Amino acid sequence: MSDGQFDIYEIQNIIDDLRKKIRYHDKLYYQDAQPEISDFEYDKLMQRLNNLEQQYPHLITPDSPTQRVSGKPLTEFKTVQHEYPMLSIQNTYSKEELFAFYSRLKKLLPDDEISFTTELKIDGVAISLIYEKGIFTRAVTRGDGIRGDDVTANIRTIKSLVKDIKDKNVPDKMVIRGEVFLARKTFEQINKQRQEQGLQLFANPRNAAAGTLKLLDPRQAAKRRLDIIVYGIDTDLGVKTHFEALRKLKEFGFPVNEPFNLCENIEDVMVYCEEGLNIRSQLPFDIDGMVIKVNELELQKKLGSTAKSPRWIIAYKFPAEQVMTKIYDIVFQVGRTGILTPVAVLEPVIISGSTVSRASLYNKDEIENKDIRIGDYVIVEKGGEIIPKVVSVVTEKRDGSQLVFNFPKICPVCGGNIIQEQGEAALRCDSISCSAQLMRRIEHFASREAMNIDGLGESIVKQLVDKKLIGDVADLYALSAGQIANLERMGDKSASNLIKSIEKSKNNDLPRLIFGMGIRHVGIRMAEILAKAYKSLDALMAATIDDLMDKKEKGIITDVGDIVAKSIVSFFLSGKNKNVIKKLRSFGLNFKLFSKDIEENPFFDKIVVLTGSLSVYTRGQASRLIKELGGTVGSSVTKFTHYVVAGEKAGSKLEKAKQLNIPILNEDEFLRIINECL
Repeated sequence: MSDGQFDIYEIQNIIDDLRKKIRYHDKLYYQDAQPEISDFEYDKLMQRLNNLEQQYPHLITPDSPTQRVSGKPLTEFKTVQHEYPMLSIQNTYSKEELFAFYSRLKKLLPDDEISFTTELKIDGVAISLIYEKGIFTRAVTRGDGIRGDDVTANIRTIKSLVKDIKDKNVPDKMVIRGEVFLARKTFEQINKQRQEQGLQLFANPRNAAAGTLKLLDPRQAAKRRLDIIVYGIDTDLGVKTHFEALRKLKEFGFPVNEPFNLCENIEDVMVYCEEGLNIRSQLPFDIDGMVIKVNELELQKKLGSTAKSPRWIIAYKFPAEQVMTKIYDIVFQVGRTGILTPVAVLEPVIISGSTVSRASLYNKDEIENKDIRIGDYVIVEKGGEIIPKVVSVVTEKRDGSQLVFNFPKICPVCGGNIIQEQGEAALRCDSISCSAQLMRRIEHFASREAMNIDGLGESIVKQLVDKKLIGDVADLYALSAGQIANLERMGDKSASNLIKSIEKSKNNDLPRLIFGMGIRHVGIRMAEILAKAYKSLDALMAATIDDLMDKKEKGIITDVGDIVAKSIVSFFLSGKNKNVIKKLRSFGLNFKLFSKDIEENPFFDKIVVLTGSLSVYTRGQASRLIKELGGTVGSSVTKFTHYVVAGEKAGSKLEKAKQLNIPILNEDEFLRIINECL
């Protein structure tokens, strides 16, 4: 009998049964790592459920497995006030510091018996989850601890997260804390795909997870296969300890932070910390330590918090993992400023769960001071769990076959002269025609922190340079979709998307452009300072060393010394750079700062809610202007709202603002503030 021959009650039963089966297999796959069916069989279940729901749309429920991914990208993330502040955790790095933490607790609680829980410290992104009557309703990032971004649509794509708690004892409202992360295998697959597409690789799983949460299209987020583990709750579950709370959350169906251990004393805590260190490489995800919490909830309340972190919790951070391997060769990478960075080519080795085959040697002095030779056995670690580096040479394993490294006399890429400026350890190629420098400059210009040109990865840049389609960063804006479509692994759609991203970058704020130009010694923070001080690229180009130093004396510009000032002035005096800037101007890039002294305007650090329609700006444009003035755009009117901007046909938000006596601005008043401050 086909689905169409069933009555509506039978259809409802079939749908309920399919949902139950899918949730069961989700748990086996994502929580227990013991799948019983193939991906093909799982997809068939999902397809049948989806077909039935399309046929009977009135039977679709918000918690259905088919509703994990919304069909429409977001235009922006809403900023949401946390019901309970999401404070940071104090870190400790040694056994002595851990015992000092215990001593502080005993001083504050001299008459109380204290027990602890220990949990794996997953290297991911903290998230707050809100459930109402057992139904998942909202997910908010940590943000500044007081307010965060509403990323509900992206979190809903996580299959391991329970969306509908069936337990009848679930509280009417729950606020739960968790950590969003990517499994190592998933992370490696994502980076493999990005490499094939010519996109910039993610540095580590945490960065990839954070980037995924910021995607405006949940359909793209779903492809990344985020995962989550729950580690705490801000709602009373009727239990007396954190250990019991974790067990209760597990009963509700949440993927909890296992193994979590109950410790009667601080000595037991240390034992479990050592166990965590021993198993870290065997785990399917990255951890960077252990989290230790006072187990008794009543004692947690007694201890309270400082302005930054709770007193009842601490993180014991692991030392960087070190392994021994062999150096096969030393090669050079040429950066955007011509600096040659020596890189050790290693016998591949696994560190912190990922394969490492290269490590930076930083500069000539590093190699000479550590006496690093080709053929040496060396100790390698990941600095900050991200960048591999050579810590030391295992000299006792030398057998005479090792070769002292001879530094090149010419650039290994273009054959240009290599120079070493006085007082610097770095070697530098002085050829302005060096293709490696051009590639690095363009990659830097297009990077996320600079002009944020999505899709312009290393392989695409290399092809553009090799085919002589671009000779500087300004040439990006002269590219056509047809030229890009003819590149390897590119098609009409990819080319069109890249052209749109390049075009969109013309409207970036001034700090991005300054940083993207790659002025030596000018990082993103310095770019922001310079943009705020000079307000336009033309004004900055006209600055002299005396002018820069004068602004430093007056406190307008910080962290600018003689070297930085000379670098800035020298950059803009270069005829080649002037020509590039002239071309950028002709392509219509923004050369001015959007915001001025935002601390002095009425919207700075305030929550502003828009209601009704404005005649001059769209809702999105008005929101952007408020954010440029340092404000936050709220989605609803609450007691925390500072202003409501009311346009034509303002609705219930206006009435709510009146009830709460919140200041209301009409369109003319809003425009006056915008015009005065921008």
